[in-house]
Amino acid sequence: MYEINRSVIIVVPREPFWYWLKGLPDVDVGELTLEEIQEDSNSYLLPACQNWDEVWDAVEANLETIFAAELADWWQDETEWPDLHIDIFTEWFDVKVSSIATDLAEEEIEREPFEPLDIN
Repeated sequence: MYEINRSVIIVVPREPFWYWLKGLPDVDVGELTLEEIQEDSNSYLLPACQNWDEVWDAVEANLETIFAAELADWWQDETEWPDLHIDIFTEWFDVKVSSIATDLAEEEIEREPFEPLDIN
């Protein structure tokens, strides 16, 4: 078991995100619910943070990247995206924090480029 030099945030969609998603052209969420999306939300590793202020500074420094990743998971056409602004982000998502990340796996951490989901 190893403590890694990262903090973790989990970005949990809220109702405004859900309404945006359901309102997109040619998107059929079928039986999917907001609660199901919330149960398996995306997480992001940040540089190690000591307190909430440091976490929020890291979120703000990476806001466009995080916000765009959340939207791109569901819809690639950026013309249908809202402004990637902090006020909209905090309206659309809750941020849960863990300041300590512990790696329980024996194998080394691997990295690969981000690939958005294709749900269509």
